[in-house]
Amino acid sequence: MTLRPLLDFTRVSFTRAGFPQRTGPQRSSATLRRRFQVPFLTSLFVLFLVSLVVQAQLPSPKTINGSKLPFNVILVLPEKESNNDKFGITMDKAKPVVDISVQDVIKSGRMPPNFINFTYHDSRYWEDAILAERWSTVGVVNAYCAGRLDAILGFADSYSLATVAKVSAGFGNGVPVITTAGMTSMLGAQKTYPFLTRMQGSYRQMADSIYKLIAYKGDLAHHTESRSAIEYKNLIFMYHDKRRAVNRPQAATGEQHSEDLSSHCYFSLYAIKMFFTEKSVFFKEAWKIQTPSLAFDEEIERTTDEVKSWLKLVSELANGMFSRFFFFSFNIFSALST
Repeated sequence: MTLRPLLDFTRVSFTRAGFPQRTGPQRSSATLRRRFQVPFLTSLFVLFLVSLVVQAQLPSPKTINGSKLPFNVILVLPEKESNNDKFGITMDKAKPVVDISVQDVIKSGRMPPNFINFTYHDSRYWEDAILAERWSTVGVVNAYCAGRLDAILGFADSYSLATVAKVSAGFGNGVPVITTAGMTSMLGAQKTYPFLTRMQGSYRQMADSIYKLIAYKGDLAHHTESRSAIEYKNLIFMYHDKRRAVNRPQAATGEQHSEDLSSHCYFSLYAIKMFFTEKSVFFKEAWKIQTPSLAFDEEIERTTDEVKSWLKLVSELANGMFSRFFFFSFNIFSALST
């Protein structure tokens, strides 16, 4: 498949799947464009899959370069929307654009009818955010054992994605995993996730932008950075995260009520921390023991007084009191432990 047909195919599929072209008159499919709202689950998925197996013209309707058809793909997504999925990606939203992309490939003559076989697997992320990791992995393993797994698409949560990407790398010569999720910076480890492709990049790219905008860079900033940079030194992260929340419910025994997963806020701020400490000697030294932060659960009812107390603490720490506060607490803890 040459580059020009690929580019033409991408343009046509994007327009049909809900993305108007930048130039030219508006097409009559405006209603269709408004209906489908899943940008990266469109023809790029199918285009990527086709490029994995198509290197020349089709030798026969049953094989491509020795690879048997159909090409078996499993799409792992939740069937229903829920508060667990902050991006609202569901199976019903993905299926129409996938179907349109397949139709485009067949109509263009690049692939024969029935060249691809989709298996749709409900991750049940809507039911339980913690157990979704297990259900997603079981679905993928079952597809592999049944001999119908050549590629994996989807995922609405990073935990399921991480486990499946690790396991599927050991299937045969490895099974490619393509996702619009997985912006967590840890998923960029090539040794751990060698067959993972993330269509939307990672939180590290966001961290790069924030670093350039607000971070103190020392004397080097006067030579390499714009003087318009804010160059803050004292920073504290205040974010939503059930797992580390200061207002997390506890049982009478002191035990925590249930397991909780780290939030998107936590993973994005983790990327910021790692990027800052990599790029700045100042932040590497300032945050080498602990990064100043305050996590709270925004989904739990809270009083005005509670919020005021959190904001007061955050304000004090952000104004340079973090180091004194931390070492004071550390010394007390050490004294009590001896």
